[in-house]
Amino acid sequence: MQQNKKKDLCSDESRGECPSPRTAVGLTLVELLVVIAILALLVALAVPAAAASLRKTQNTQCLSKLRSLGSGIAFYSLDHDGEFPRSFHSCSGAGKLEWSRALFPYLDLPSDPSPAEWEQHFNKTFRCPADQQRDANIWSYALNVHFELSPDGDDYEGAPATWNRFMNVPRPNATILLAEPRGNYFGDHLMCHQWSGLTGARNALDSKRHGKTANYLFVDGHAESLTVEATFDPSKNLNQWNPSKAR
Repeated sequence: MQQNKKKDLCSDESRGECPSPRTAVGLTLVELLVVIAILALLVALAVPAAAASLRKTQNTQCLSKLRSLGSGIAFYSLDHDGEFPRSFHSCSGAGKLEWSRALFPYLDLPSDPSPAEWEQHFNKTFRCPADQQRDANIWSYALNVHFELSPDGDDYEGAPATWNRFMNVPRPNATILLAEPRGNYFGDHLMCHQWSGLTGARNALDSKRHGKTANYLFVDGHAESLTVEATFDPSKNLNQWNPSKAR
């Protein structure tokens, strides 16, 4: 009688009055391990994909910032007899602002910012999204020094020619204007005229900020993601930095 009574009490499983044997037992150890393995695999696939997506987004934003800076430099040049803005290399001697501050009016930024405003605008406008630095003395972008060299005080290949004006650059589409220096770079320009070999370029330039490349702005205003070796390699007579050699 007791067995029949128990059977009657559990006869209507559709109403949830009695769980099925499988539901009561739950997942077996093997099934649980399979679920954990699947979740681990999904995480392993998702993390690299998310990282790659972030790198791609940051790279796109960086290229956009470089193009905006290129536009600012072009507008500055129009107002200054075709001249490029100068870096710390020569701005003081010429009685001019360094190139970043010189561009403030052309980038809708205050021309005379307070120290706090300078740091804020620097990190917003002159900081690559992939660069984790926030010190306004450490640069994400640096100016090619060739555009302010002079035979009177500098030793460089191509002298006595100078390229301090847009019109003096033979191949604007092949000549680098701005580039991403290596991390913790306390300078707003790259002394690329002193590179004697590929090692010098590798030590000065960031080669992994966007995966295996860094970003470069050219004089004509376009920006590209390139390896260091694609911009400078004396063994191949390749030099996208010196206006007299850029091809």
